Amino acid sequence: MRDIVAHLRTKGAIELGAHSACQYNHPLMSSSPTNRANVAQRVPRRHAWLGVVLLALAPLWLLGIFDRGLWTPDEPREADIAWRMSQQAERAIPHLAELPFLEKPPLTYWLSGASIAALGDSADGARLPNLLYALIIITATGTLAARMAGRDAARVAALIAGSALLSYRVTIWLAPDAALLAGSAVALLGAYTGYTAPAGARKFWGYTLMHAGAAFGFMAKSAPGWLVPGLALLTLIAWDRRWAELRRWELYAGAALQALIIGPWILAVAGTSGGAESLRVFFWDNLAGRFTALAASPGHDYALGHINWWGKYLVELPVYLLPWTFLAAAALVRAASKLRGKSRSPGSPLAAAPWRFALCACLPFLGLLSLAATARDVYAAPALLGIAVLVALWASALPHNASRLDEACLRITRFLVALIACLFAVVLAILAAVETQLIMIAADLTVAAAVLALTLTALRRGAALQRSKEYAASIAATYTAYAVAFGATALVVLPVIDRWQDLGLLAQRIQRDCPAGELAVLDPDETTIAMLDHRLRTAFTALSPPPHESARAVADWFRAHGAQACLLVLLPGHAPGDVSRLIGRWYPLESPGDGAAAALAAAGSARIGIRYELPQGRRYALMSAAPR
Repeated sequence: MRDIVAHLRTKGAIELGAHSACQYNHPLMSSSPTNRANVAQRVPRRHAWLGVVLLALAPLWLLGIFDRGLWTPDEPREADIAWRMSQQAERAIPHLAELPFLEKPPLTYWLSGASIAALGDSADGARLPNLLYALIIITATGTLAARMAGRDAARVAALIAGSALLSYRVTIWLAPDAALLAGSAVALLGAYTGYTAPAGARKFWGYTLMHAGAAFGFMAKSAPGWLVPGLALLTLIAWDRRWAELRRWELYAGAALQALIIGPWILAVAGTSGGAESLRVFFWDNLAGRFTALAASPGHDYALGHINWWGKYLVELPVYLLPWTFLAAAALVRAASKLRGKSRSPGSPLAAAPWRFALCACLPFLGLLSLAATARDVYAAPALLGIAVLVALWASALPHNASRLDEACLRITRFLVALIACLFAVVLAILAAVETQLIMIAADLTVAAAVLALTLTALRRGAALQRSKEYAASIAATYTAYAVAFGATALVVLPVIDRWQDLGLLAQRIQRDCPAGELAVLDPDETTIAMLDHRLRTAFTALSPPPHESARAVADWFRAHGAQACLLVLLPGHAPGDVSRLIGRWYPLESPGDGAAAALAAAGSARIGIRYELPQGRRYALMSAAPR
């Protein structure tokens, strides 16, 4: 993967090479009727958009999924659970180290575990199913947009859904959110198909597809798999006052499919030791506990983590949508204007029904999330599917009536991509400044210059296409500029971040340095637990006393286990590295200190023996018994 070289030709072609360059004319960016005719001859027109979008998104997917290690947050934990799943006999409940992990159903761990069992335990093997999720996401989202407004809308929706910052991060991240996003995309496609189809077989199959996607999403991340399509459909029914839709048999017939998928797993969990308690955590603590404080089981009080505040998702939404923020804003303005006007014919890209559904697929879900007690950006990822379709409808409407605001938002988006490319170039220049080898310095600066040159070339092409009223092709040219800038920068930056995130190296050193005695870990977080368990199965005892009793609890531990025992403590902040030292020349950075380890040493409960640090990464201290 790191031999891939991506660059852009002036006519909008993307070249990708794996040790040798492969060139093709990018149909998304071409405004030539002759070229379009040639494309139509090579690929059936009905499905041409999917192949083109797959080729366009492939560089981002391959880099993000297969060209990096396991990164915090979450990926070390998810990798350990998947690795355990590949080996455990009873697979109804995932396990983190030796403990049941009751936050999410096991679908993603089954798939990642099967991949690990077949291909070996590696980051690439664990994330291989993410490629399947990505394919499902853009296929379902593009198909939904195509049924609403045609092939150009399909291309735009698929590109937005595959490259917007939050949806891209979720797609490439080793976590259940990627499978939830895939299930939500399928469910939304089925909901729209069933809702707009006449009574009979087509409506039945549409709603059955909705149930299949909802079941897939549920088995990935529980109730959100139901909430995304359910809220969209119920809101649309209320908006259109089509209450009779709730009485149609086709809407409920597919529920049997959900029962066949979800029911056996629930029965398997119920049959395990402590099954009733596990089901309570799965379906009460982990769901209702996200919205309000509960008398939850120990370790499952989810309302205490990731505290939400009203309006958080709306304030952060512009960041989630980068670099397409201004296109989404223009689409929302057009939607408000469109829905105030008269509806056109149902098959027209200006018809009101698709706009209503796109709004129902994003806004109600964001509103519900705003009421929750907990909040993380990844929770909002399914809402971006509706926004992607909304942008596609807006792009389809532009040839009919492009306003000055629409034109301005297209120009601002190109400026934003140029700004992002400049930031990428600055990052590359910083990495060049901390390098010691001349050849690496030259390589970093060369890539930085190439990023700027190729990005600006593509953006100029996008401006020309906009002047020619080729709006979908202009958006594709802007995407190409962003993809080239991101891909070229990632080839240089990802190996550097891998060195900052190499927790496996720390785990091996800790296991080597504490071979004879027992190991305890003070207040371990899930990342620390996974780090010690993954592949190594390092035995340890978790010490989690109240803060005011930590010194006494640690002293008692050492008295009980002797002088050979060790205590691992996570130190606050991040370790220094070449980048932070460079920045510190102009902006002095405070030392994070030793936190709890310093307090234990001051109290005479233990002493710091060995420190472990990753550059720009985590810090740990291995403590031993204090001398008497």
